[in-house]
Amino acid sequence: MSNVATSRNEDCEEMPRVSARRAATRERLAEAAIRIFARKGVEGATVEEICDDAGFTRGAFYSNFESKNALCIDVLQRCMGSTLEALTVELPSVTDTDLPVAEKLDMAIRLATRTVSGDPDTIMAINEIRLQAVRDPELRPAYLAFNSSTEPVLHDPVSDVIAANGVHTGIPVADLLSILGTLYEQQMIEAVIAEAPDRTAIVSEKMTTLLKALITD
Repeated sequence: MSNVATSRNEDCEEMPRVSARRAATRERLAEAAIRIFARKGVEGATVEEICDDAGFTRGAFYSNFESKNALCIDVLQRCMGSTLEALTVELPSVTDTDLPVAEKLDMAIRLATRTVSGDPDTIMAINEIRLQAVRDPELRPAYLAFNSSTEPVLHDPVSDVIAANGVHTGIPVADLLSILGTLYEQQMIEAVIAEAPDRTAIVSEKMTTLLKALITD
């Protein structure tokens, strides 16, 4: 009986290590994919190149991802996951200040842009995945499902902040988030092309200008 218990304990102790190792492998593959996607696009990137960059074999890739499309979704989830988590936790704190609404808007936008990666490779990789979803009908459903899953996450916190400050957007919150997201993505690409030294500050200012134009008392 004790031997069985010991064996089970050993198995339990080993499981987190295996899980952590698997997570580390997936993370390295995702980071490699971002670099390769940024340089060559999703279509031009091969599984072999991604594995070589990450220091793994094809076997390691396919033991973690069913396909390159699955890796694309994993990259999106990693890029957006920490951002969404930070915003849902920190955004409500914007309403806890006595500052004027205009300053609160500045704080909210700075918070939003600070939590999103300003790394050129990440920006380019995300856009390459989006373009690939246009070209590849097999990737499209997963991409749309990912977008659909992220939209509700920010809707309620943003709605709460707007309501707590007694202002109105003039358009549905979902549309507001979509417009701000589109502006961010387009302007970040422009800032990367222009090699702007402080991309985040530039884009934050433009997003704040748009948001103030859409907000009414």
